[in-house]
Amino acid sequence: MITVRSVVAHTECGPFDEHGEVELPPDSVSEHRIPWRTLRSATVTEISAQLPESNPILERPTLLAGRSVSVRLQLGRSKPVGPILCLYQHKEWWMRPAWVERFCDIPERTQLVLWKSAKAWHVMIPVFCHGMRVDIRGDGRGDNDLLLDVSTNQVGHVQLQGPLLVHRQSDRKVEDPYELIRGCAEWVMLQNGGLGRLWKQTLPESLRGFGWCTWDSLGTNVSEQAIIAKMEEFAAKHVPVSWVLIDDGWSQVENGKLTGFDADTTRFPQGLSHTIDVLKHDFGVRYVGVWQAFQGYWRGVDVDALAGKPESDDDWREYYKQGYSDGDARVEDPKLLVSRSAFETLPNGMAIPTANPECAALFWRTWNTHLDAAGIDFVKVDSQGTLPVLTRGLESYASLGVRHDAVEYATNWIRHEDDNGDWEYAHLAVIHCMGMTPENYWQRCAEGVARTSDDFFPNIPESLAEHAIENAYCSLLIGCLCYCDWDMFWTRHPHARTHMLLRWISGGPIYCSDKLGETDSAPLAPLFDADGNLTHPDGVGVPVLDSLLADPVHGDVPLGIRNTFRGDEVLLFVGLNADAPQTAHIRATESPLTVFDPQTGERVHLSVGEDLALTLHYGECELRILQTLT
Repeated sequence: MITVRSVVAHTECGPFDEHGEVELPPDSVSEHRIPWRTLRSATVTEISAQLPESNPILERPTLLAGRSVSVRLQLGRSKPVGPILCLYQHKEWWMRPAWVERFCDIPERTQLVLWKSAKAWHVMIPVFCHGMRVDIRGDGRGDNDLLLDVSTNQVGHVQLQGPLLVHRQSDRKVEDPYELIRGCAEWVMLQNGGLGRLWKQTLPESLRGFGWCTWDSLGTNVSEQAIIAKMEEFAAKHVPVSWVLIDDGWSQVENGKLTGFDADTTRFPQGLSHTIDVLKHDFGVRYVGVWQAFQGYWRGVDVDALAGKPESDDDWREYYKQGYSDGDARVEDPKLLVSRSAFETLPNGMAIPTANPECAALFWRTWNTHLDAAGIDFVKVDSQGTLPVLTRGLESYASLGVRHDAVEYATNWIRHEDDNGDWEYAHLAVIHCMGMTPENYWQRCAEGVARTSDDFFPNIPESLAEHAIENAYCSLLIGCLCYCDWDMFWTRHPHARTHMLLRWISGGPIYCSDKLGETDSAPLAPLFDADGNLTHPDGVGVPVLDSLLADPVHGDVPLGIRNTFRGDEVLLFVGLNADAPQTAHIRATESPLTVFDPQTGERVHLSVGEDLALTLHYGECELRILQTLT
């Protein structure tokens, strides 16, 4: 039972944007059960609030773009027994877990809360809907009190309406906290018109083999020469690289702005297509991808460089229709790119792709048509969380949905000519990056994969713990929507084996970013089967039950991650406490178990009630496969 204690609107008004607060009626927020059969014992908190009419002669106050309304709630009969798990946004584009003892200590910008009461598991997920973002935070006072912050990212609003929070608890039929989370996530996705996208959840074929990314190897100094030198090393060491991601640094930029859709001519003197031909024909690489920024490049786009004639939008639309529609006309002038209407200029002078649906789609389709012609198979769309920051106060969060739809459209409907001279549509897989914010992950397609952590920092060995927990715990939520990318790693590294197995059990892409001369093929051998194919678990890796409500960095229980592999449960335990060893327990609860160690071949048989203890120091890991004995 949730009680609404107060509803406060945060306003601005007047020529100097004077800030104020307006108390709204508590009945502006209500609670009701969800009439959806798959969400038993679930309730939704909704808002229907409007600022009161003021003197028509005076300027009317409007809601702030950020923290427009704060709703204070009190939770009853659900007091937590033990820690509360929170997933909160700690940077503008990343989330991480935290464990607190009271609701009033929940961090700001929290997007998932999981706890256990005396009788049930509970999960709360804020609802992103109608362009409203909702964040949970504690108020630092009442133990059972929390606050919902509702924001639109756009000035000028005077009312808010829609769902704010979905809360579900376990019952006799659903005791599994993972199913509680999935059910809530599916309901939120349904509110965004995207439940059908969940059925397409799959790991793209282009990312199923072993990959190499240029970033931690070459940084922005990427070039064809450097890429080929590294591929020669892979070939000499018999590392079967299936795909290559050419990260930031390949494109045409000047002063931090995108100036063209092709590759930098100094670094790729024969063009991107030549590099791809060499990779595929000389080194057996099956798929090649490139990096893109959601705003064009870090400082946007150079409109004068990207926009060509005809100057008239009507003339340009006719040109586009002839060159890219179902007609047989071909675009002959590569300098003629896109209309100026495909861009918008922010108050700070920075130009970015517009949120206009038609024009945004044409921008991305034009770029990706160039890439498809060069032989590109997938893209990494980075900096997604930057757009709400750049457009704060100007555009609602809903505009991000338009931009994501444009990217999805552009990667699914690239029209080109096949080897027989017939027209066909190409599909580019997508790696979503720097977008661990609700306004991003609820509005994008689930056909690609999504990065679930800050970067892998190979030169900071102590960053292992932070990297591991961000990926593992964020996958509880993001793994309900798509496959998760736990980022690249180095094969020669103090924790190389641990990083490798973390990527494997994630269920997502597995790729390294080794520098020239720094590849160690030995740790990679367990990833491949007898036929030389890279193996993958069956689904998305998430923390085991014992790890859900236990901080693995400071406690005595290591991080445990679960998945299945060819139907058998597989567990990976990683020691993350730098100050003390940690112990994991594998228990036979309902049936006898055989615990298989794939590294040594050892099998341990457990009768019901027995357990196997594994002790780990920082950075150590143990992988086990569980087989139930009948």
